[in-house]
Parts: sequence; C-alpha cells; structure tokens
Amino acid sequence: MRKNTIKLTVAGSVMAVFLAFSGQTQAVELGAKAGTDFTELNAGMGRQTSGLYIDGNWAKNTKNGRQIGGAAAGFNIPVGPAMINLGAKALYMQGSTSDNEGVAFPVGGGITVPFTDSLAFYAEGYSAPDALSNRVKSYTEADAGFSWVPFAPVKVKAGYRYIGLDGTAGNPNERIIDGAYLGAEMDF
Repeated sequence: MRKNTIKLTVAGSVMAVFLAFSGQTQAVELGAKAGTDFTELNAGMGRQTSGLYIDGNWAKNTKNGRQIGGAAAGFNIPVGPAMINLGAKALYMQGSTSDNEGVAFPVGGGITVPFTDSLAFYAEGYSAPDALSNRVKSYTEADAGFSWVPFAPVKVKAGYRYIGLDGTAGNPNERIIDGAYLGAEMDF
C-alpha cells in the first residue's frame, strides 16, 4: 500500500510541475489517418506549443480487426525552430489472441522540424518492455512523415506508421499497423 501512495505522490508532483511550466493557452487538434489496411483517429491539446500536452488516439487494422487505443501526456521542449517532445502513454491493445490483449505503458518521444511556415518533418517513437505491459513481451510504435499546412486550420500529413506487439512465449508477434498513410488534422 505504501508503494502505491509513493507512486501516486510522485506522479502528482510531476504533473504539477508540468502544469506550472505550461500556463499558456493550448490549441486543440483533431485528426484522422488512413492507410491501405488501417484507420487512426486522434485528438489532443498542446502538441504545437511548448509545455504540457495531452493526446488520445484509436487505431484499427481494417483487414484483421486488431486495434489499439489510449491516452498520452508529455512535455514539449523548443530547441531552436524544432520542437522535441518527451512523453508516456497508457494503451489498451487487442491482438488476434486473447493472450495478446491487455495494457501497455510505453515511454518515448519525438521531434518536429519545420522547413518553412507550412512544411515540416515529424517523427516519434514509443516502446514498452515486458515490465511496462501486462500481456505482451514488448510493444513498439513509430510514426514519421511530412506535414503541410495549405491554409489554417487545416494540416495535411503523409507518412509511415508502425505499431507492433511481441507476444509472450507461445503467442504470436503481431503488426497492428505497418504501412504508409495520408491524413488530415484541424488545429483550433
């Protein structure tokens, strides 16, 4: 019981520090991505500005029904014109077998590098080893591509997305998403 109290106290303190350093107005983002065999929806706040951000997403492999959904929180750090983010996620995973169904808590980060006011490169990656997931050996995700803002508030994205699970002994490794996509986002 004492361990849980300490964990909650530390987590609460970290969130308080994040909130203290991000006391500005945050933009809301709503987006969708579609690839040959997958669809992904996301909503977030604060991804474009320095300080705290929150994000939620749901992705489904339209070919085999495997899906994943969850929430993320992290901190954006401006470095020159680029924006670096560090964060953690809480995810529910549904693989092809009930043994690959469960939760994971991946940690990771990303970078956005603008070339012009309307064109940017972005990349991010998250990973959860066995200790941060309950039903799989490891969880890995990556997303990279280019974004273009033809006019505010619309952003068009093209990139490559990967989400994979390494199954425990006797359970299959699975690729929930593995492919190129086109997407759009509205930033308010």
